[in-house]
Amino acid sequence: MSYFEEMTQKAKAAVSTAAGKAREVADSAKISAAIIAEKRELDKSYRALGQWYACEHGEGEVPEAVADIMAAVRASQEKIAELQASREAAENAESAAPEEGAVCPVCGKITNTKFCPHCGAPME
Repeated sequence: MSYFEEMTQKAKAAVSTAAGKAREVADSAKISAAIIAEKRELDKSYRALGQWYACEHGEGEVPEAVADIMAAVRASQEKIAELQASREAAENAESAAPEEGAVCPVCGKITNTKFCPHCGAPME
């Protein structure tokens, strides 16, 4: 066997081994991705189950084992409601406050710049 034939055989063997390893890695990555996707679906199911349970059971109806978790859920719901109310109050206060500046002669918006940021007209 000549030198070139021997090198060709070795190169083919190396390529074959590399291709096999690449296939194994790709298969492993596909399986890992499928496992992660399935775990996400499981988490969604658990979350939906928990939300259903929290909505279906009132204050005194929950078993003692989950009473502290339900109390934390209710506390979080109350805190979210308070924060939303404070955000709405802040937005209403901002919209009720009078704006300072000149009225744009083209679009009627109030601004204190040389050019209207809404329509680009020069302010007088």
